[in-house]
Amino acid sequence: MNITLEPVDFNISQELNDHMREMFNKLSKYNDQIVGIDLYLKSNTNDEDGEKTVDAKIFLPGNDIFVSGEGSDFVSAGQDCYEVAKRHVRKAKEKVKDRQQNRPDKY
Repeated sequence: MNITLEPVDFNISQELNDHMREMFNKLSKYNDQIVGIDLYLKSNTNDEDGEKTVDAKIFLPGNDIFVSGEGSDFVSAGQDCYEVAKRHVRKAKEKVKDRQQNRPDKY
């Protein structure tokens, strides 16, 4: 599984890079069909709170999943995004499993 981090208009530390990769690499245990993940890290400097946003695009065969998470820092935003992604990845796997079970056998 290929994980790509793309910070928008800033540079990230190696520690944050490793943490995000390690966190989102765990998604493969919920669905082994994941081809890759693109992570977009954004700092909302226009907000007075200065919230951080992590968007994830998860590539699966047949369809892609796009999720987003927000927090006061990138670690909490990444964790929020990971929890949402985990739920969507599980649901996608269950849909595929249901389709395969309901398919009539070939003759």
